Amino acid sequence: MVASKIARGKVGRPPLERAGEVEERILDAAKKIFLAEGFEGASVDEIAQQARAGKPTIYARFPNKAALFAAVIGRQAARNTQYDNLVPEGRSFRAKLISVGIALIERAFAEETVGLMRTAIAESPRFPELTREISDKARKRATCNLTKIIGELAQAEDLAGEGRFSPDRIEDTARIFIDMILFPMFIRCLLGEELRALKKEVPDHVEKRVDFFLDATT
Repeated sequence: MVASKIARGKVGRPPLERAGEVEERILDAAKKIFLAEGFEGASVDEIAQQARAGKPTIYARFPNKAALFAAVIGRQAARNTQYDNLVPEGRSFRAKLISVGIALIERAFAEETVGLMRTAIAESPRFPELTREISDKARKRATCNLTKIIGELAQAEDLAGEGRFSPDRIEDTARIFIDMILFPMFIRCLLGEELRALKKEVPDHVEKRVDFFLDATT
């Protein structure tokens, strides 16, 4: 009787403190399978086996494979656009902006990020809303987080109340910074240019665009 009660106690949903761990394990497994097999080649059976989780556990959190794929991409984008640990380096305003620009590109060039985004682009004809939603959310999050960094740098330079760095314009300024510096290199990467060659171009690319950015904003 006791053994029966213990066995029954093991069945069901995990405790709340473990629920997040289970979801992370599922997303980690799904990311690995999507990167290796692509969206079409990936199966929920294989993901369940990799995650050591039952299919009902997966479907309780993600109604279908597309929703699981969206969650994987969304988590990766959130990690790449979380800039809390990004510390600008250098003495001058220009040097600090250059270090920020290089850091943004280096994060975007992470192998997992590139692989997942290429998979998402390949599936965009089937799931256009998904690709658009992920792109919009990532851009908004990156802009919001970069606004804080550039705002703090501008304040240290006594530029916070002036022109493009004023409170009502700083968000647009951060968005322009991303559009000028990050996106051109990232798009070239996603289109298949050799990553090693692109990385060699990054310092010069960032320096020239930071100079243009400063000429236009200060």
